[in-house]
Amino acid sequence: MPDSTLSTSPATAALRVGLAELANLIDAKAWPEALEKGATLSRAHPGHPLVLHLLGVAKRESGDLRGALDPLSRAVAIQPDNSLFQLDLGILLKKRGARAPAMERFNEAIRLDPKTAIARFHLGDLHMDQGNIPEAIDCFTSATRLKPDLVEGWINLGLCQKSRNQPGEALKSFDEALARQPDHAEAHVNRAMALLMLEAYPAGWQAFEWRFKLDRPSLFAPPPPVPRWHGDPLENKTILLLGEQGFGDMIQFIRFAKPLADQGARVLALVPAPLTRLFAQAPGLARVQAHPDFQEPIDYQIPLLSVPGPLDTRISTIPGAEGYLTAPRDPDPAWAPLLAGEGLKVGLVWEGKPLHANDPLRRRSCTLADLAPLARVPGIRLFSLQKTDPERPQPPVPEGLPITPLDRFLTDFAATATLMTHLDRIITIDTATAHLAGALGRPVWTLLPRAPDWRWGCERDTTPWYRSMRLVRQSNADSWSDPVRQLLAELEHSTCQASPSPI
Repeated sequence: MPDSTLSTSPATAALRVGLAELANLIDAKAWPEALEKGATLSRAHPGHPLVLHLLGVAKRESGDLRGALDPLSRAVAIQPDNSLFQLDLGILLKKRGARAPAMERFNEAIRLDPKTAIARFHLGDLHMDQGNIPEAIDCFTSATRLKPDLVEGWINLGLCQKSRNQPGEALKSFDEALARQPDHAEAHVNRAMALLMLEAYPAGWQAFEWRFKLDRPSLFAPPPPVPRWHGDPLENKTILLLGEQGFGDMIQFIRFAKPLADQGARVLALVPAPLTRLFAQAPGLARVQAHPDFQEPIDYQIPLLSVPGPLDTRISTIPGAEGYLTAPRDPDPAWAPLLAGEGLKVGLVWEGKPLHANDPLRRRSCTLADLAPLARVPGIRLFSLQKTDPERPQPPVPEGLPITPLDRFLTDFAATATLMTHLDRIITIDTATAHLAGALGRPVWTLLPRAPDWRWGCERDTTPWYRSMRLVRQSNADSWSDPVRQLLAELEHSTCQASPSPI
């Protein structure tokens, strides 16, 4: 705390001690005691900027974002040239979602103290949240230069570099973070994503195990009290695969049941109910269910996305690329008439659920309007496989776009799979639909953002995960015009009148 503030006020030794005690309580996250101490000091020294500042910080960090605004704002009003006051008010405004005012405070803090790394970090964080990647990179680069031990700065710098499709540079940043804090789980997981994107699979699988150290849940259900499988012999053993992550991940990785069964294992799977009917005939699976009581002895368990590690899976040894799932062939009499007749029948999916807090860096979804030019292809018939969300209203269908909605028939993934077998092609963004089509061996074009998920690599237009899939990548972030033009050209050169699909 600045000595000048106390020396020019009627501060006493008791105030100095009280401020030091309050600061220590904040550092210790002892919020009830810190708030009580701050209130006591505020009554004894009303309007003192240092008291107001620390009281505001205590309220902010304890979760009282509304109560923190008054003391922090008053502290800044009294001492507008105090960089720390500007910084802490900016952090509060950022937490309250007031981005523009927060940016003003961070910029003012930097003007007052050009060597403040923390203000640059928070300014970069706001830019990153808004997808302003060049500005964010500038902020994180300068922040880590000023404060090399700023682990979160290195992590965010790496995320921004990954969002520019620069996994090699991102890997260096994550390594810098881990050099400062070797047990930082988030840095390890992000490092894993960069390694996997670079197709360094053995090291990537190993680093990916750090996901279980994160606060956010990964598994669909807790593991049973049996040993984790680490590559032990499986002859005459029963192993349980635990579903995790999203539906697409589980569809992608259920292929590894067969290699385990080929080692002599009885393979069980625990996955969410929408997948059970689809997985019932998956090669290598003896049983699949959505509830954890299998009522039979289990020797080993392993999370589904951890299986490739013990199998030493590499880019050249991925199993099941030709397709490994089957769908019931019998059409639903409710939708069969909608697909009857000739024409090139194309299913579309254009939007996925938001992925995570850093979704602005990936922006995997497009809009139906982006795909509207496909309707110009002679003989094409468009069908929507887009699942609707009643909590997220969908924009209206572009005027004049002929598309038949099929969402009411998508009751589970097996039903969706059956529908796909009666379409000639699927065009989708990176979502579970892409994995389902690839796992079925159906012709599918997957639209990828400039910074795609790790499993699609950096530059490929095919993927070793699904032989029937074509990858169509953005050339410019946030613009789907080039990928759609590419699709349009290829569709126009293909057969305009597709052979009738079996109904």
